[in-house]
Amino acid sequence: MSTNNIKAPYKCMEPKEYKLFDFVPEFSEFRQFDDLSRFGCENIADNLIRLEKKGKIHFENKISICPSCKSKNIVKNGKYERKLIFLRIGEQNCMIQKYKCKKCGKVFYTDLSSLVYANSNITLSVIDYIENSYQIHGSGLHKIRFDLKQQHNVEISHQSIENILLESNYQFNYDNWTYSGYYLFDSLWVKINGIWNYLLALFDVKLNTLVSVKLVESEDSKTIYQFLNESLRNQKKISIGTDLKHEYREAIDKLKIKHHFCKFHVKQNINKRFKDYFDKNQLTDEEKELLTDLKQDIYKILDAKTVNDAKKLRDMLIDKKYPKNKFIDKILWKFTIPYFKKLTTHLENTNIPQRTIK
Repeated sequence: MSTNNIKAPYKCMEPKEYKLFDFVPEFSEFRQFDDLSRFGCENIADNLIRLEKKGKIHFENKISICPSCKSKNIVKNGKYERKLIFLRIGEQNCMIQKYKCKKCGKVFYTDLSSLVYANSNITLSVIDYIENSYQIHGSGLHKIRFDLKQQHNVEISHQSIENILLESNYQFNYDNWTYSGYYLFDSLWVKINGIWNYLLALFDVKLNTLVSVKLVESEDSKTIYQFLNESLRNQKKISIGTDLKHEYREAIDKLKIKHHFCKFHVKQNINKRFKDYFDKNQLTDEEKELLTDLKQDIYKILDAKTVNDAKKLRDMLIDKKYPKNKFIDKILWKFTIPYFKKLTTHLENTNIPQRTIK
């Protein structure tokens, strides 16, 4: 019996590399992407395969070897679900292939060591981005978190970013990439859809750069404290300048940072208090002269050239015998004297500007 060899009509076949799902429709639900950088998987090992089935990510090994007995006699043994955070696509529920060794019976999982650390859900691509942002670009925690959310669809906490940086093997140059430690803080009213909100802003005075901003519904001391605490985590904290709002004082005192008042706002506030008191009360010429002298004495303290000069002027002010008066008590004994340090901090440190907020 003769055998005839029949050749395939190769001339009519298209020049493409055929895969199994070209012939088996069931396998068309799986796709392995060549451009893995779009999914934050660009650096995974060649033995790790990323697939998609019905919109869900699957990971499995190309070649599986038992980690116990090194046998290749392996069978698949179900899957388990694991949440992972990828660069560019954010948090995803992934299906991880499990295996069982037919020789020793050990059950093991797909090797994800090239994708994510054990007991972590933040992939290495996200960790690399955080480390590079901090080390190369000098970004703070707040900015790193903002950029991850806005540019890469990644939502993780400040604490997670801080933990990653603390565990990093990089040798950070803190002198070059941290903020100066001298800041000013203020908030602005912003009307959005007919509702007033507050835009909190923290500014580095020495570096002349914006540290962070945040839109909030309230400027109470708790909200301000949280904003400042998050913005200045792992940063130098020497002094913050503000206007006279008590919410600012409470928040900054809780942070245990030196707090100085803007001299411009202090003078503006004092002048307004005196003007309102003059307008609302019928005063004699003698009373007006006394109060005017008091205001000028306070201004002299604010304009002092040295701390010692300011202290001498303060002591002279205390020694003066002022009549008992609610207004004098409030302006002198409840503001000027108790907040003397906040009014003269700029005299102790030349890095602190006298007028920080315009």
